[in-house]
Amino acid sequence: MIKSSSKIGLAFFVRPQFDVDLAKNFFNKVQDSLKEAGIATQVFELPVSTDAEALSLAESVNSHQDLHGLIVVQGTFCDASLILNLASNINLPIMIWATKEQPTGGRLSLNSFCGLNLGAHTLVNAGIKFKGVYGSPGSPAVMKKVTSFARAAGAVKWLKGKRIGLFGHRPSGYYPSNFNEILLRKQFGITVEYLSLSEVFSLAQKMEIKDIQPFINTLVGVEGLEMVSTSKSVQAYLALKELIAQKALDAVAVECWPEFMAGFGGAVCYALSRLNDEGIVAACEADVNGAVTMLLGSYLSSQANFIADLVGAEEEQNQLIFWHCGNGPLSLAAPGTNPVAGVHPNRKTPLAMYFPLKGGPVTVSRLSSDHNGNLRLFLGSGTGIETDLLYSGNSLPIQISGSVEETLDTILCEGIEHHYIVTYGDLTSEFREIAELLGLRMITF
Repeated sequence: MIKSSSKIGLAFFVRPQFDVDLAKNFFNKVQDSLKEAGIATQVFELPVSTDAEALSLAESVNSHQDLHGLIVVQGTFCDASLILNLASNINLPIMIWATKEQPTGGRLSLNSFCGLNLGAHTLVNAGIKFKGVYGSPGSPAVMKKVTSFARAAGAVKWLKGKRIGLFGHRPSGYYPSNFNEILLRKQFGITVEYLSLSEVFSLAQKMEIKDIQPFINTLVGVEGLEMVSTSKSVQAYLALKELIAQKALDAVAVECWPEFMAGFGGAVCYALSRLNDEGIVAACEADVNGAVTMLLGSYLSSQANFIADLVGAEEEQNQLIFWHCGNGPLSLAAPGTNPVAGVHPNRKTPLAMYFPLKGGPVTVSRLSSDHNGNLRLFLGSGTGIETDLLYSGNSLPIQISGSVEETLDTILCEGIEHHYIVTYGDLTSEFREIAELLGLRMITF
């Protein structure tokens, strides 16, 4: 499974006219708090007080290619030339962290926030993105902002160079699966490789399965399915896995119908379920933007995601109902349930996985294209409610804090695509930071 990690540079701005020892104490506490939060750091110990030192720091930062972002500790007030010289000469997300100080009735010992204010004005007017945070390292609210920034910076850098394999093309009329390949390369650093379904089918036919039982031993009811199609589904999984390895793919988006069932004779739901459980992001209906969203969700949560349709709502319970036709990862099954081997609900072809999903805090997200072709992020959170299976396939009602009616109105008025990515855990802070770093407009509920 994908494991997220971030390495953040840590620098220190200070002017000798202020209380340098107190500022150094703040800097040390920041280091300790980041260590406690599990964030790896590259500490640049030399305090920066002059423009020349800021430029030297930029050279040092640039020499560390493994950094995902930089936190500048605003130890004391400094004029904005320091942060401008630094930020203009590096290509990393920047956070500036100012601290509170207790009133003494005398002179300001640090005047840290004013330094941040001065720097923020300058960077905004220079068109340079940054994140400002104000508060003590021991504050949970502050640390939430800092860790979200660090994880988002890690995610953005991790995405660069990722390769998504598009197997086939979108089904007829499924315009939500359209995507802008150039924009994905520009904003995310992601490339798309095109592969034909015939390549999958040809390789699958060569996959010999002497015993199907090891592949399906956790599923109930396999014996009641048509075995030739069931075996083809397993062969498709093996073929996709081999092609993913051959092409060095990080994720796949597969045209799951109609050709898989009408032409090949087996459903790909089983393969997508299993690949996601093995840490290989796999989206259905050739949904490349969905696969990108799943990559982010997998990185942030270190778990498999559920790509789903929104099929309805229960206004009285304030719930949105998410479902898909049997591609849910088994790792997300509700405790105590026995996943059942089934057929694709519409095409009546094996092999699909039937089970309800587990409950708990979840994030719902979607990388979406607007009518001008610009990328945006649809984002919200809620609590998954464990229930019996609502429809054939996989289902999960999600209770949200806002209004269901307003959320549905937003989805329809904005023209959000019909696929949503359900990721376990409340990761909205991290997703917000990612949107800021990548310049994505956010639509929230």
